[in-house]
Amino acid sequence: MKKYKLGFLGAGKMGSSILNGVISSKIYKKEEILIYDTNEMIKNIFKDQGFTFSSDEINLFKQSEIVILAIKPQMFNALKEKIKDEKFDCLVVSIAAGITISRLKEMFGNIKCIRVMPNTPALIGKATTVLTKDDLVNDDEFAVVEKIFQSIGVTSVITEDKMNEIIPLNGSMPAYLYYFAEAFIENGVKNGIDIETCKTLVVNSIIGSAEMILKANKPTGELIKDVCSPGGTTLAGLDVLKENDFKETIDKAADACIKRAYELANINK
Repeated sequence: MKKYKLGFLGAGKMGSSILNGVISSKIYKKEEILIYDTNEMIKNIFKDQGFTFSSDEINLFKQSEIVILAIKPQMFNALKEKIKDEKFDCLVVSIAAGITISRLKEMFGNIKCIRVMPNTPALIGKATTVLTKDDLVNDDEFAVVEKIFQSIGVTSVITEDKMNEIIPLNGSMPAYLYYFAEAFIENGVKNGIDIETCKTLVVNSIIGSAEMILKANKPTGELIKDVCSPGGTTLAGLDVLKENDFKETIDKAADACIKRAYELANINK
């Protein structure tokens, strides 16, 4: 029988965010969780908080029912080498971009796998996470893993063949939105408004507008019309965006993001 309900390979920013969500939501207790991370500082921080650390990766997989792989894609080749002679029967959950379920099975054998993509708002409990599973994972097991990620935000379930296509919509979206916000903040500062006022106005306008998309029960086109007056200021700005192919530029950015995801997947084979 497994000693721990949940294991974490990696307890950096994303791993610790998920871990904090699990604890704050009371999904598991500290004594039901096992952690392994090579960083001594991280190890000491979590040991001081009362968590148990594994002696190595192999012990982590053998002692845990579910293991969340919260490590970077570039670390998977080294992990594969370490575990190549071992057999495991845990449920493996990977949050690494570009690491497919078939790749996980090449590493671990034909075990149960779930592939997950959260985003960095997990750091404040506002993640948007997508999940997909292989056929060996039953509904109850999948529900447990989904509950873990619901502790740090909202979740959506998709098929694995769209995991790269989804990246611009959640994984990379925060960076694009920050860039969008930064441009408006810089314009405000250029026009003599102090930066804190600019930040407050831009950020809260984004939050309020996003809530409108979710709750107003209107197409985004109608919401745009609600803001615009004929011949008014908003239309003047929208015209500039249209003249400069704003939507087409976003489309190209998203496609470039997806293309790079496939390239990374091939690099990490």
